[in-house]
Amino acid sequence: MGLIIEESGMKFGEYQDCQVFHIERSEQYINGLRQNGIKTCEFILQRGSKLFFIEAKSSCPRKSMKDIPISEREKRKKSYDDFIQEIILKMRHALSLYGNILLKRYSQKDLPPNMAVPDLSDSRIYLVLVINPPEGSWEPEPELQDDLRKACREVMKIWKINSLAVINEEMARKKHFIL
Repeated sequence: MGLIIEESGMKFGEYQDCQVFHIERSEQYINGLRQNGIKTCEFILQRGSKLFFIEAKSSCPRKSMKDIPISEREKRKKSYDDFIQEIILKMRHALSLYGNILLKRYSQKDLPPNMAVPDLSDSRIYLVLVINPPEGSWEPEPELQDDLRKACREVMKIWKINSLAVINEEMARKKHFIL
């Protein structure tokens, strides 16, 4: 049986151990970084020459303000903006930690040998946010993905990231991220 990672009400997997670096549960993150305000995505998945940095959430504030009382709009906007910043911070920190592990500035413990290769010139990097609200079917607002890409533009340029995608549980299942 392969590796299964449970996050935000979803079962990611089944993956081979050599495909996954569970960065959020890694010794490098837990022993020294987490306590210092460093954030990270759930895990890094390698499929061939592709590296997927995957973050899972069970909720997402809406950007849309229709049907929202004027008194609640500022609070809603702040919640949405905070959510965007949290996701970008997690992705930035995960990329930086992974890069520093490859540079051996942190231990390579628990990093699969095939993911410990510092030459990633042929690898394509993808940032993936999977949202699975408990109330059932959810469709990502197009603005969410656009706003995340805009906020992450510099990081995507520096790391030559191919894509940042926001998907729901159904889309994640079709892409074989979850069971």
